[in-house]
Amino acid sequence: MSAVDTFLASEAFKPFVAIANDAKDILNAFVEAAGRDATQLDHASTDRALTSVVPRLKKVRLEDAPQLIAAFLEHVGKKELAAEAKKRGEELAREDQKKRVPVKVGEAEPGRNDPCKCGSGRKYKKCCGAGK
Repeated sequence: MSAVDTFLASEAFKPFVAIANDAKDILNAFVEAAGRDATQLDHASTDRALTSVVPRLKKVRLEDAPQLIAAFLEHVGKKELAAEAKKRGEELAREDQKKRVPVKVGEAEPGRNDPCKCGSGRKYKKCCGAGK
């Protein structure tokens, strides 16, 4: 049984039951991105894994992932990495959240010779666009 499966079956996973469907995928991606067994993680591999995994998460899981990964690290005996991973993960999640702000596209102005958008039937330049 892998470290991820052991964690998912443990009491430490109980606070994350709401994200149970995605938790295994998140943790497996984290361990895979680290390139090491969960018990052999260090600061560099943890940071590399967080940098790789957090930006790829669904928007709704961005807030939960750092806490989940920190709880997993505590469970595998890496308590010194857990706090650092949580802090770094939350930082990466905030950065990613800023990047995901939807772009608002304004309604295009009609051309001068297009029909007016008010529905009068006149050209835009002779109606609502007069004086612009």
